[in-house]
Amino acid sequence: MKQLATTEAHFQDYVLTGNPAIDGEIDGDGAEFRNARLAIYRDAYRLRLIEVLGNDYDVLHAYLGDDSFDALAAEYVAAHPSTFRNVRWFGGRMADFLDATPRYANHPELGELARFEWSLGMAFDSPDEDPVQFAEVAGVPPEAWADLRFRPHPSLRRMGLHTNAVAIWKAIGDEADPPAAETFTAPVAWAIWRKQHSPFFRSLEEDEAWALGALLAQASFGEICAGLCEWVAEDAAPARAAGLLRGWVEEGWIAELLIAA
Repeated sequence: MKQLATTEAHFQDYVLTGNPAIDGEIDGDGAEFRNARLAIYRDAYRLRLIEVLGNDYDVLHAYLGDDSFDALAAEYVAAHPSTFRNVRWFGGRMADFLDATPRYANHPELGELARFEWSLGMAFDSPDEDPVQFAEVAGVPPEAWADLRFRPHPSLRRMGLHTNAVAIWKAIGDEADPPAAETFTAPVAWAIWRKQHSPFFRSLEEDEAWALGALLAQASFGEICAGLCEWVAEDAAPARAAGLLRGWVEEGWIAELLIAA
């Protein structure tokens, strides 16, 4: 059993790193024959990882085309050897890889397209939880509103994008020609969440983007009202906050009301 474990470890090391320690344990005459047999497994492992990346980033794949995407995926596999038992999480650093690699960073829509696609997948895979219903919100005692906080639904995500990556994603999804890449002077905020077993997304106005960020940071309703005074008059802030909250509840963004004891 000890010898088997050693052989398995050598084989895995070869597949992952190319370490030739396994060579002496492969039957066959000649190094060329042994290397050809081993290469079948090493190449199959990398091709499988590239296939997984293509499934996780099918729109990025379509945007780049087969050859360019396969080259990108091969570079990613080389730069980020998998450390996961579940291949679902292997592609999680793709957006950061694109942002950090100069020839891809010169096209910032690539990293943002990858980040958007990954966030849609994460929203889809997030834990199930029943969202708060509006009747629960209506039942909050008046004296509890100032300190009321909210636990967001596990699927909810907020991101700011500096390019028209979402427009590119939509066009490719509709099997239309994608628009030319654009970079904006200010980021556009987006919310991503799961509803009725499908991921959804929409852009956010500046004040809603701030308010949602405050909610995610565990700000109270009173603190959100105060912060909204940057955009609306002080006497209008509670109504604006209440209107935003109603929309968030209707979309299923709130998992729990946290009422101070």
